[in-house]
Amino acid sequence: MIHASKGIVLRVVKYGETSIIVSVYTELFGLQSYMINGARTEKKTAVKANLYQPGTLLDLIVYHHPHKNLHRIKEAKLQHSTNFQGAEVIKYTIGIYMVELIQEAITETESNPELYQFFEESFMQVLHNPIHHLSNFPIEFTLKFAEQLGFGIHNNYSAETPIFELQNGNFVSESDTGFQYTMPKDASAFISSLCSHSAEAFPISGAKRLEILNQCIQYLRLHIPHLGELKSVQILHEILH
Repeated sequence: MIHASKGIVLRVVKYGETSIIVSVYTELFGLQSYMINGARTEKKTAVKANLYQPGTLLDLIVYHHPHKNLHRIKEAKLQHSTNFQGAEVIKYTIGIYMVELIQEAITETESNPELYQFFEESFMQVLHNPIHHLSNFPIEFTLKFAEQLGFGIHNNYSAETPIFELQNGNFVSESDTGFQYTMPKDASAFISSLCSHSAEAFPISGAKRLEILNQCIQYLRLHIPHLGELKSVQILHEILH
């Protein structure tokens, strides 16, 4: 069957002498893999390989069979005139972090249009927002991603409950010592302010930003045990210091 769907390229792997296999998170079918023949030749008739770069948003016409693991693309074009390949290094690095996190977290080949819409809107935010508004975006994206997956934070932060507890996703008293995974008090306050959309007025250092991002990834990992290490985190820290 032929279907029209939007998609976000997550991963590209070389196959044979001239082909590639592309992992795409699609609006209609969730995570899918597509064989692209002739993408690595220099012929004028060759498929444009630059269409298939991590973070690229595509409008697709695809052949889809529900019982196959590898599909084919009939037509592909950029959704927007801008993409991460031509973006500033900060935006490109944030995009690569988002791609890696999605790739590590998502394994379902099932339709989830709301999750796709969240991804698309997040990528567009990075592409179109001023760079000085993006310092905390990786943390914000990570927490919103958790919410999309069904384990959002319960923001019950208060003077009596100022410590974020990662296992249950809420804030607890400093006297509650029976929890294995907690954030420091200052990081907990930042997380609460981010959840209430007031973190722009809450400046933090690059080192603290890295610490909080790693703790947010740990929060995801407690709910997604297969989530591996993310190589892009250290690069993000160097870029967003």
